[in-house]
Amino acid sequence: MDIEEKMVFAISPDGQGDGVPVLLVGVPKGAWQYMRNGKTHTFDLTSAGMPIKLVLFGGRDHADVMRHVNEAMRVTNTPYIDQRRTDFSIKPST
Repeated sequence: MDIEEKMVFAISPDGQGDGVPVLLVGVPKGAWQYMRNGKTHTFDLTSAGMPIKLVLFGGRDHADVMRHVNEAMRVTNTPYIDQRRTDFSIKPST
């Protein structure tokens, strides 16, 4: 994969000073072009000490992306909770 097609990420283990790690992800135009039709970028952050694996992909619109999610969950028989209307934004530290 060409470097312009790669996503950029950084991990702040201490986060905002609260001990909660923060993952910062940058998506260059080339990376978006690479994944816009369902191709994935994956990160296994367990090797960096964070117990998380991340899969990012793109789609035409919200419905297309949800179709991919529903199909993947159906094929793997993996239940999930629909949290599309929940605000998961990082709040300012106090």
